[in-house]
Amino acid sequence: MSDKQTLTIARLINIAALFGLLGVLAGSLNLQFGAGEQPCPLCIVQRSAMIGLAVGPAMNLLWGMRARHYALSILAAVVGGAGSTRQILLHIADPNDPGYGPPVFGWHLYTWAFVTFLVAVVGCAALIMWNRPFELGDNGVLGQKHWQRSLTLFVTIWVVLWVVADLIVIAVSVIPECGLGLCPDDPPPGPNAGSIGGWVLVLGVGVVAAITSFFVEKRLAKESELAAQ
Repeated sequence: MSDKQTLTIARLINIAALFGLLGVLAGSLNLQFGAGEQPCPLCIVQRSAMIGLAVGPAMNLLWGMRARHYALSILAAVVGGAGSTRQILLHIADPNDPGYGPPVFGWHLYTWAFVTFLVAVVGCAALIMWNRPFELGDNGVLGQKHWQRSLTLFVTIWVVLWVVADLIVIAVSVIPECGLGLCPDDPPPGPNAGSIGGWVLVLGVGVVAAITSFFVEKRLAKESELAAQ
C-alpha cells in the first residue's frame, strides 16, 4: 500500500467515525425537538462526551494523524461510558422502571450510547496500533500549502462543521431547560415539532453545514490559485 493510499484510508475511517457519531446525535436531538423529550443530566453528559469523542477524528483531519488525538477520544469515551453505565444501572435497580425515553430497536438511547463509547475505545486503540499513518508527517487540511477542490476536502470540511454546529445546538438548547443552575433530574416535556419536523430541524443543520462547506472549499481553492501565481 502506498503512503497516499494509507493516508486516504486513515482519513476515510475518521470521516466515517464522525458521520457515525453525527447519526447517534441526530437520533437523540430528534427525540428532543421532534418528540419533546428533554435530556436528563446524565443524557447531557453523554451528549457532551459524544462531542468530545468527535474531537479526536476532527483534529486528525484538520491537523494530521496523531496518536494523542485518538487518546483524547478515548478519554471522552471513558467519561461518556461512565455516564451511560450509571444511567443503565439506575433503571435496572428498579424492576418496575420502564426506562427514560422511548426505546430504539428495543434498547434505550443510554444503552446505545454505552455501545457507542465501547466501540469507540476499541476502535481508537486499534488505530493507535496502526503506526504507519503517524510516520508519514501528515499535516491535515489546515497544514496544506496548496488546496485543490476535491470530494475529500469538501466532505472533511462538511463533517467537521456539522460537528461544531451540533455542539452549538446542544449548548444553546440546554439553557432553556437548565438556566444557570442544575438541570432537573426528570425534566418536563418540551415543545416539539413532530417526527417529520424534528428530522427537518436536525438534518437541516447538516444541510447548512454542507452549503457553508461548499463556499469554504471554493474560497480555499481560489486563494491557493492566487498564491501560486
